[in-house]
Amino acid sequence: MDMEIQKGMVTPCKSEKELLQHFGCYGFEKQLNFYEIIGDSDWQIDINQGVIYFGDNITFSIQLLGTFSLSSETWLWSWNNEASQLPTSVIEQALSLKSYGEENDINLFTSAQFDTTQEDLYKIGVIATGMFDTNGYYLANFGEGIALVTIKKDHINSKNNNQNKISKILPKFITNLFGRSSSENNNDEHKNNQTQIFETFSQFISNFDVDHYQALKYYLIAKDYQIEKSNLTDQIELVAIKNEQKIVAKFDKQSRLISLNA
Repeated sequence: MDMEIQKGMVTPCKSEKELLQHFGCYGFEKQLNFYEIIGDSDWQIDINQGVIYFGDNITFSIQLLGTFSLSSETWLWSWNNEASQLPTSVIEQALSLKSYGEENDINLFTSAQFDTTQEDLYKIGVIATGMFDTNGYYLANFGEGIALVTIKKDHINSKNNNQNKISKILPKFITNLFGRSSSENNNDEHKNNQTQIFETFSQFISNFDVDHYQALKYYLIAKDYQIEKSNLTDQIELVAIKNEQKIVAKFDKQSRLISLNA
């Protein structure tokens, strides 16, 4: 498993909010695709082998980021879980996040144990998924707590988002409608890709408090778009281009999204 943080997307982040803007939406998209594959399957983890099994025939490599206690509502990073005697091979991503936190003064990654809520696990999950370019994350409820693991498989098929699966990722499900228009020479694949981008970003900003401009910019960079920015009289416009695909987004002066079109 690749433990390196994605360099192509990185301008060093100095806060949790910057991390979420930089990596969150890309990770969120991967999470939607991941739930398409596992559905409602039961799970089993072999922590020594670093493997999770879903149902009878779905297997992924994992990295254990940490655990959340349901009784005390505290988070414990796996690199500080000495009692469990975890193999180093399964906590390498957690150690990488710790180093990143030390280099950039981010307490989220360096505080060994802290009070939090279950909803914060989704934030850690999408950030880590985007940072390490994994296939997703999973919240494995083992009764007394929840283990947060990232998921990696060499060959994984992503599908269009299934609206029924989104409620599994975050407790609230809000859909925003964005304008779309396509030129006649765009093929179906381009349309489908842009539709997924619009829907994913809509859901992401509905569930996370981020600067819309920054979040969309880094999401599109992660998807290999070239970004152009122009300041209008009372708006900010972002133009993203990838081959024959073009996305135009407009924001108000507070960087709130006004429109998103192809």
